[in-house]
Amino acid sequence: MDIFYSLGAVFIFAPATAFILIVLFARKRLGYRSIGLAADLTTFLLFFSIPVAIGALWEFDASFISYAAAIIVAIAMLINEWKKSKEIEILKLGRKTWRVYFLLLSIAHCLIWAVGIAFALNDFLTA
Repeated sequence: MDIFYSLGAVFIFAPATAFILIVLFARKRLGYRSIGLAADLTTFLLFFSIPVAIGALWEFDASFISYAAAIIVAIAMLINEWKKSKEIEILKLGRKTWRVYFLLLSIAHCLIWAVGIAFALNDFLTA
């Protein structure tokens, strides 16, 4: 059971690892669609990873903020889609929104990692 907890912790703190593993394992079967599958599954991990990383760095619970931001992004995309076409295809909109979440959360995760590395270097060099 400890192995599962350790793997879960690795995937929460480094979702890029999960992304790469999913692409490698699914590449043979799905081809280039494996990248989409990996992005979809990694988005789920990133939703948990971002608040955990922020909590580890600043001891601040950012769960509500990240989920509220996700709802705001979904509403903005819904309004944008509604303005472009009067008939909204729910599955296409959901897929687009999920992929936008992947991009935004990936950028946020990279920024949080960069800040964490900068903090660690600062502590190392000033100690």
